[in-house]
Amino acid sequence: MDRRLLAFTAFAAALLMLVGLAGADRPLAEWVHASGIENAPVFLVGLGALDTISGMRIWFWLAGCVALGLGALGWAAWRDARWPRALLAAGIVQVATMHTMSFGKSLFGRLRPHEVLTSGDWSQVWHAGGGSFPSGHSAFYFGLLLPIAAACPRAWQRALLVAIAAFAIVARIDLAKHFLSDVSASALIAALYALLAATLLRRWLPAPAGPARAPTAAGAAA
Repeated sequence: MDRRLLAFTAFAAALLMLVGLAGADRPLAEWVHASGIENAPVFLVGLGALDTISGMRIWFWLAGCVALGLGALGWAAWRDARWPRALLAAGIVQVATMHTMSFGKSLFGRLRPHEVLTSGDWSQVWHAGGGSFPSGHSAFYFGLLLPIAAACPRAWQRALLVAIAAFAIVARIDLAKHFLSDVSASALIAALYALLAATLLRRWLPAPAGPARAPTAAGAAA
């Protein structure tokens, strides 16, 4: 797995979470609400299609279970292949991330942006019976796609998978379902779990082997 990608994602997510908690969450939510871009069709329709394709609308745990099942079957049949191990790691990381997210929601009870914007009362946002922090969508998509992206051998594959997860969290901000720190927190959790998985399973997920080199004249003579 590409640990540099995972470490960079963890750093960026931690930075954005701190920026949001330090004061950017409220003005960003108010700007989106007042700018007229809230509930933009590209995010409303796009995220709906993404949730349908991923099976999230059917069952929140479906994608993770499928990844675990396919990964276990593939690993039993093709132990030298990369993809079964990547799916196993993705399933484990996603399930762990979503469990942590669920615990965080009940622990912090943060109201969602649309709830606070409707009431206009910003005096009590935390521990108010809400379910905004951390983000479930961010936990779902980053938990599933980030480990797979880190196991992909090509840069464009990694970029595409991370872009899909990033689209989902930008959409949740645009739909006034989450603050910046909500989505960043779940991305951070997923990146940390993926780093842990990369460390524990490095023998399962080796770096791609380079092309074999032809023996040099000196080597051949020796």
